Amino acid sequence: MKKPALTFVKYWIFALVAAFAASSSLATPIIKSENDDRLYRTITLPNQLQVLLISDIDADKAAVSMDVAVGSAANPDSRPGLAHFLEHMLFLGTKKHPEAGEYQAFIQAHGGSHNAFTALTNTNYFFDINAADLEPAIERFSQFFISPLFSENYTDRERHAVHSEYRAKIRDDGRRIYAANQTLINPAHPASRFAVGNLDTLPNDKSGQLRKDLLDFYAQHYSANRMKLVILGKEPLDDLQALAIRYFSAIENKALPKFEITAPQILPSNLKTKIEIQTLADIRQLALNFTTPSDHPYLQSKPLQLISSLVGYEGEGSLLALLKEKGWATGLGASPGATYKYESSFHVSISLTPSGMEHTDEIIALFFSFIESLKQTGISETLFKEEQQLGKTAFQFLAEQAPIHYVTQLAQRMQELAPAYWLNSPYVLSEYEPALYQQFLGYISPENMTLSVQAPSIQGDTKEPYYNTSYRTSTIEEGLIKKWKQAPILPELHIRGNNPFIAENLAIKPAPEDKKSTPSLLNHTPDGVRSWHLQDTLYNTPKADYFFTLLTPLAREGADATVGLNLYTQMVSEELNKVLYDADMAGLSASIYPHQRGISVRISGYNDKLGSIATLIAKTLRAPNYSPQRFARILTAYKQQLKNAEKEKPYNQLFRVGYEILLQDAPLTELQAAADSYTLKRLEALVETLFTEVELRTLSHGNLTSAEAVKINNDLITTLSPINTAAIAPALTIKQLNDTHFEKVNIDIEHNDSAVILYMQSLDDSYQARASTAVLAEILSAPFYSQLRTEEQLGYIVFASPVTLNKISGISFVVQSPNTPADTVVSRMEYFFDQFTPTLETLSDDSFEKFQTSVLNRINEQDVQLTSKTRRFWREIDQNEWKFDSREQLSSALKKLTKEDLVKQWEVLRRHKLLLSSQGRAVSEASVATPPEG
Repeated sequence: MKKPALTFVKYWIFALVAAFAASSSLATPIIKSENDDRLYRTITLPNQLQVLLISDIDADKAAVSMDVAVGSAANPDSRPGLAHFLEHMLFLGTKKHPEAGEYQAFIQAHGGSHNAFTALTNTNYFFDINAADLEPAIERFSQFFISPLFSENYTDRERHAVHSEYRAKIRDDGRRIYAANQTLINPAHPASRFAVGNLDTLPNDKSGQLRKDLLDFYAQHYSANRMKLVILGKEPLDDLQALAIRYFSAIENKALPKFEITAPQILPSNLKTKIEIQTLADIRQLALNFTTPSDHPYLQSKPLQLISSLVGYEGEGSLLALLKEKGWATGLGASPGATYKYESSFHVSISLTPSGMEHTDEIIALFFSFIESLKQTGISETLFKEEQQLGKTAFQFLAEQAPIHYVTQLAQRMQELAPAYWLNSPYVLSEYEPALYQQFLGYISPENMTLSVQAPSIQGDTKEPYYNTSYRTSTIEEGLIKKWKQAPILPELHIRGNNPFIAENLAIKPAPEDKKSTPSLLNHTPDGVRSWHLQDTLYNTPKADYFFTLLTPLAREGADATVGLNLYTQMVSEELNKVLYDADMAGLSASIYPHQRGISVRISGYNDKLGSIATLIAKTLRAPNYSPQRFARILTAYKQQLKNAEKEKPYNQLFRVGYEILLQDAPLTELQAAADSYTLKRLEALVETLFTEVELRTLSHGNLTSAEAVKINNDLITTLSPINTAAIAPALTIKQLNDTHFEKVNIDIEHNDSAVILYMQSLDDSYQARASTAVLAEILSAPFYSQLRTEEQLGYIVFASPVTLNKISGISFVVQSPNTPADTVVSRMEYFFDQFTPTLETLSDDSFEKFQTSVLNRINEQDVQLTSKTRRFWREIDQNEWKFDSREQLSSALKKLTKEDLVKQWEVLRRHKLLLSSQGRAVSEASVATPPEG
């Protein structure tokens, strides 16, 4: 094999050096889960690049992540957004591969995906790809860190892409709230600064200056000794090590010092400050923020994580449970904030009801009452050991993640942790330190707090410059500080007790003799009940999934029924919340949700107590507590949710309207009208009607025997006790687009950006049509993005994606633009399609086979987790594919495809189109640069 850039002798010298580095670093071994059969090795290349190698012989996807320990904190004061801009520019060609879209096209054509992100202190680049194609992908990827071009001709274009990304989220309340809160941060701390970048912060008016600044930033901050690399592939470790040496040894080591933030995030003068922020969406939040010493040295005892777990608890005695009883809150979250060299932080966010907005001072007093109780009681060793055991069990039976997510997480952990803790750091809890916990609790005090209140009704007196957020700040009155400091301990607020759902039996059931790989129907079920089961020992874990659904024609009876089923499932979830929160903490999660054909329940986790949770949920479904207070709170929150749907990103709103048209769902306006007049009495009547006659389907999968599955099913049927069960599942139909009429729908959306979705639809649901559409989407995706996003700069949000609705395949082409009218976007799309037709007709055999193989690999990608396989089976059950062979059928159709089939299918798709568009408030023809000739 040819070894580019290195002579044969040099190659083996590097190999010997790296092997020595690997053997010495393994003196502190990487701790891995007992359920993890992958092999790990860490090496340090001569250029001081530290590499983690992961060999997984069963992997069908390889993945790579490079984490660079520098981010937006390093932006020059004169260039906000430069680090983010560099992240964009890095992908646009290298000396070895100068074509801007070549890397993206290669990854896409070989079954992969790629992305990057810029954070405050790190920038991460990552991709996955078919396992057989790892080396050529690594060769391309490595060149970004060796010889990026940062071409002048893309500098101006890509700053417009950064601006488009900024504009796409300018009405996003998360960004707007964050920007306003930045005004409370110490100006010397980089977290106080605008980091995304836009045309104003990245001006290019002086020829070549922006590119020079970019090159300077790269030269000053990108160095091998600041980088951490993770490579996951199916090759043996020695082969992966050879790849790392061959392709990454040429990255320059500039011996840069570690980039660290030493300035305090909050100055003493900003403590005891309240900031009130106006939101665009109908949301109400109360946020309490506290600065603490850095908790990074305390990995083994995790003080902030333990405190967060106790404050964020939602069961009996919790702060949230009391706030819900008072009708003041709908949700609460507690978490550690970002950790720097000398400090960390602790955050609490409370979602308020309209009534809660009137009682924020009392809510804060209740919070400090709970904190005082926690300080006096302390974190007991019993509670510590319970958390410790939960962490140990979770790590022991840790499920595999998708490779691309796994390598990205690990590359970031490598920046801060010793190798021993790269894999297990979230689960380590080995040192009980009650004095340390008290020390950190001491920082959660009114004197050490900044307070943020967010609501649409707030009228500010200042505008944040980048997101135009209206806000006002004030000093919290000393009387309130004193009141909160003296908040009394209340008996209804107390630390949680022992968790009753911790799994006790973690034995793996003996494998069944039949060795089946797909679910089978269980016998002895009444009419209208179908139950499938598969005992699956492949994942070697004491976990199982139990899904069931109640199907009813009621679900297709318009807006009133849709609203009712939403409220019903939320009422049940809310009633069960205290219990299900404990179960979730113990590794047994449950979700209850409505859909287009009824309602469903999914339970996943340790199988030991799965049956009891299923029965409890069924009991509550059949006889919910129709609390008027709970109904009022949930109805208000649901109406708020429907109202906020009008504030979503434009392209998301277009997708919603598209589904309303294609699936004949109730429009948002009808749902809002139905919710406005909905009553508790109507909800009670709906539930009674639901159980008059239903079709029940269940699926049990994992560490459950068929006898255990039968018992859970029988208990479920008995508890639900429907009056009648029958095969009455409503059919879903998709609107067939007319080939003689190009349907166009324009929606008025309150947003500056224009947006377009052009949906093309297949004629039928045959496997041949699905296969050809999937290959066409694979071929189209990269060039569509490259042309309309990279070359024409129509917007940051540009993508093409396959969409299958009720087995009818199609492709959606999406553009959201801050600078181009919708009509112009459509014309550029159509021009691209016109140019694509001859390209498709002349596609080479090699290219056709490459895309065909890529789609085959995507379709047959292995299920790395038990639940991902369960969900695949569940989709088959929902679509009446009870042979569970749709992947095989689709693969067979793919293998039979010809280029002529693609050409014919493309002609079909282009004749069956739905155009959804929004013009955008700030977009006009005058603002548009002349598009390329076409």
